Amino acid sequence: MNAIRPLPREDRPALAKPVGAVTSAVGILRCLGRHPDPRRLSEVVRELGLNPSTALNILRTLEHEGLVTLDRDTRRYGLAHGLANLAAPLLAGDDPRRRFTRALEAGAAELGVTVALWRRAGDEVELEQVAESDAAMRIAFTVGRRLPMFLGAMGRLVAARGDFTPQALRAGFARVPWASPPDYDRWLAEVAAAREAGVGLDRGHVNRGVIGIAVPVETHGPLNHIIAAAMFEVEGGPDLAAIVHRLKTVAALAAEIPGVSHA
Repeated sequence: MNAIRPLPREDRPALAKPVGAVTSAVGILRCLGRHPDPRRLSEVVRELGLNPSTALNILRTLEHEGLVTLDRDTRRYGLAHGLANLAAPLLAGDDPRRRFTRALEAGAAELGVTVALWRRAGDEVELEQVAESDAAMRIAFTVGRRLPMFLGAMGRLVAARGDFTPQALRAGFARVPWASPPDYDRWLAEVAAAREAGVGLDRGHVNRGVIGIAVPVETHGPLNHIIAAAMFEVEGGPDLAAIVHRLKTVAALAAEIPGVSHA
């Protein structure tokens, strides 16, 4: 969330010239918020030690601004939905999907790669969300695209986390449109490595000159979602450890989205 958290009251510097009306208005709002039921003017005045005339004028102003409600039958005051409207930008900034999207886009931009959220869909994986870098040459994917579940770095994770028979593994491997098919026994060893490390890796077997790295969103149980990065092979190679660390950070935020890690 892009909000600056307030300091505890005891750590805040003293104000040179506090505005009494503002302080009293905030005190009234906090008073109303502390109680589950609306309060009478007399109750607010007694609790805060305010002048009744001052408190009444502040309450009338807060009501006019939509921050306080008044039940005219009982003469009781309560908080109004206008406060929620004021807080809406902060609450929206703390939305799990927004946090994830920001992290996804920042990861793509700062790593110079394409980063995507994929969802397991039967014997395929489907692209749910993607972020690209701003490089002139970059890898592009279309949301909604489906690929065989054993393809590339993602496929090694799916195979590692699934309860597949040897026959199902071999059949799934055969359905992948490899550009440069890996040796099957070597692929099985890479599946085992993915199971151990929690990271899938493909070097040019799906697309020549392209590296794929994938990490799971769900750290335990069935694997339903994957964060994967695709990048061009360059001289000296990418910093795989740094990319994996960043992808795991993005995956942790994806797991906080309602419905994602429990689909």
